[in-house]
Amino acid sequence: MNTRDSNYQRMARNVKAVLHQYEPVWKEKPRVAKEVNTFDSAVEKMEPHAIGSLIVTKGFTDNKDAVALEMYTEAAAIARRVSIYALDTGDYGLHDQLRVSRGSLVNMGEETAYHKVEDIYQRVSALLPSLVDYDVDETKMTALKALMDSYKSLTDKPRNLTLERKRHNQTIPEVRKEQRQSLYKLDSLMTMFAGTDFYRDYKNARIIIDRGGSSKKEEEE
Repeated sequence: MNTRDSNYQRMARNVKAVLHQYEPVWKEKPRVAKEVNTFDSAVEKMEPHAIGSLIVTKGFTDNKDAVALEMYTEAAAIARRVSIYALDTGDYGLHDQLRVSRGSLVNMGEETAYHKVEDIYQRVSALLPSLVDYDVDETKMTALKALMDSYKSLTDKPRNLTLERKRHNQTIPEVRKEQRQSLYKLDSLMTMFAGTDFYRDYKNARIIIDRGGSSKKEEEE
């Protein structure tokens, strides 16, 4: 939700509050009552999208980076020790696959690095329990898997949140149009209350105030 939409929704809430405050004045006017209900629905319909458009992902990204670094560190340490096992057993192909460092994983890019860690995990897990002398056991592999799972979760969460925020933002113009159409009708219907406190307060509520403190009346359509 951009500033313009936020200002408009704030105005809509103010109008809704005034309409409810003066319900005894208009409730016997069927056409006004019908339009107030329509407007109420449009204001309420916007609220979840107004909230959803403010979804942030920064905290998840920061946590993901920290977990990634820890995962790379552990994976590289295990891989380098097991690469010596590979040399000791004459498996030079395995040795070459396991010669990685934390820095090389960082430089691979997120997706490639995660797949490399997965590959290390699978290759090393297949060799247990032959790696005791290299200080690699089930406990260390379980800890690495926990880091991998945590990283995957933190990777998926921001992506899902970003898609959710996008969906909310894409819906806002449609709902805002519903509000504007209803307000167009209410602006005309309110003239039957001209000269009353209700009419004055309604007109004041219709003024859109931006966050910078300036205000303007919405152009009548």
